[in-house]
Amino acid sequence: MPAPAMSPVVKKRRPSPVSAALFGLLVPVSATALLLWACDGGPEPAADGPVRAPEVVADEKAPVATSVSPVSPGEAGAAKAAEVSLEAAAVEVAAAVEPAPVPSGVRVSPRTTIVYSAPRYGSDMRGRIDADTPFAIYGMAEGTGCSGEGWARAGGREGDGYICLKAATVSEAAPQVLPVVPEGQVVPYVYAKPRADRKGKLLAEVPRYRTRHALMNGREPSDYLEANRQYAFVDLRPLGGFGKVYEDADEQVVPAKDMKPEKPSEFAGRVLAEAPVAEGRRPGWIVSHEALLRAEPKLKAPTVKQLEFHAPVEVLPELRSGGGSRWITIPDALGAGTPGYIEASKVRWFEAGPELSDVAAGETWIDVDLQQQMLAVMVGQTPTFVTLISSGTGAKPNTSTPKGVYRIRNKLALGAMRNRPEDADESPYHVEAVPWVQYFYRRFALHGAYWHDGFGHRKSHGCVNLAPKDARYVYSLTTPAVPPGWVSSYEHAGEPGSVVRVRKGQELGEDRRTINDVEGEAPQAEAVLADRRP
Repeated sequence: MPAPAMSPVVKKRRPSPVSAALFGLLVPVSATALLLWACDGGPEPAADGPVRAPEVVADEKAPVATSVSPVSPGEAGAAKAAEVSLEAAAVEVAAAVEPAPVPSGVRVSPRTTIVYSAPRYGSDMRGRIDADTPFAIYGMAEGTGCSGEGWARAGGREGDGYICLKAATVSEAAPQVLPVVPEGQVVPYVYAKPRADRKGKLLAEVPRYRTRHALMNGREPSDYLEANRQYAFVDLRPLGGFGKVYEDADEQVVPAKDMKPEKPSEFAGRVLAEAPVAEGRRPGWIVSHEALLRAEPKLKAPTVKQLEFHAPVEVLPELRSGGGSRWITIPDALGAGTPGYIEASKVRWFEAGPELSDVAAGETWIDVDLQQQMLAVMVGQTPTFVTLISSGTGAKPNTSTPKGVYRIRNKLALGAMRNRPEDADESPYHVEAVPWVQYFYRRFALHGAYWHDGFGHRKSHGCVNLAPKDARYVYSLTTPAVPPGWVSSYEHAGEPGSVVRVRKGQELGEDRRTINDVEGEAPQAEAVLADRRP
């Protein structure tokens, strides 16, 4: 596998008002993202649990999540799920966690800083901090090879790691949880790509200028944007006489007229304690733009209404066959006590998998069902949050999401992803600043996807795509934790990564939690950076 390179975008971000919605913090941030040969492209709490979990009641067919108290019937109950705020739930999680140790100071470095497992270069990596990003320290430590201020503890717990402060200086800014999301957005950046035809050929060359003044003064472009690439920008603004321009973190500008803006999905999953499911029903969503609700389970039956794409529903678990299709029942859909029927292919619903017997009662883990294209956050054996995903299409070799039981090895606040070299001709893609990335096996990860809204359908090159709001929420619940100011962290003996199980219905894969995956494993990408010692 080729060695990764550094992403050319997202180096320094100018100060601007932003909102870190999970924790209510305000600050500008820099985030240098690594380029990884990865799985995705374009078209195509803590131990006590994050929320008050609903009961799980088992029937003879499969376990089903039910509520502590019933919801209102029909669409009113479904609408309640859509109104749930994942940000508010994350704040509740943060408040429930025991107070963090008090740092002894804050530092900032003009260069990338590696967090090591011991106060010496060459020891295992614990994480990475980008240049010009404030980070906390928790006292000094004896070590070797570090001049200047010397080694500092990276956290208040044993095993949190050590940082060489050779190039660091004292900072008055508070470290912030990354990535920071500007107010009014669901993703950290404004994303766009050059317009192209269906074959990926650019409709026009898109110049990039070193600064706004270079464009305004008629200077030559510094370069031109590439086809099949998503670019990350910090702003889209009008420039007198030149129309709108995109501006990136390095203050380079691109005329917007030949760019196609991305519109990240606003979809969000369901926190079951906030939007409980009535007993005997299962939470789900409509996944078709042609979802017709009928009064009878027959294709010839009159259509009562068309349900909206991604509308939340509650369904009965039993499939009905006949009338030209297979049907799912939506209780109270036509009024209290009057069910409606919809073709099963138009909806996804939560189907609990087999118990994972070796997780602790309060342990938070992730359960992914490829069959229903759903993800559940589990606490012990209880689902606390469910949502739609997009897994690998399987249309080409190595694009299926592998079944199995894993642990999260490496978390990245932001990362760039691109096609493998062998796929460069058939399916080229390059996406910058992918948010909330959680690698669990080789190149496969959970992460936010800002380039499509097809959640509930297979669309990726192998990764598990989540809508931005969901990716941010799930990232906040899993281990290893990524401390404020850090752009990445790795699991270790003192803090194992959260379990991720990928299944297809009731079909389970190999338990790979103890396998040392060498080829293509994401942490190797940052290991290259770790060797660039001062």
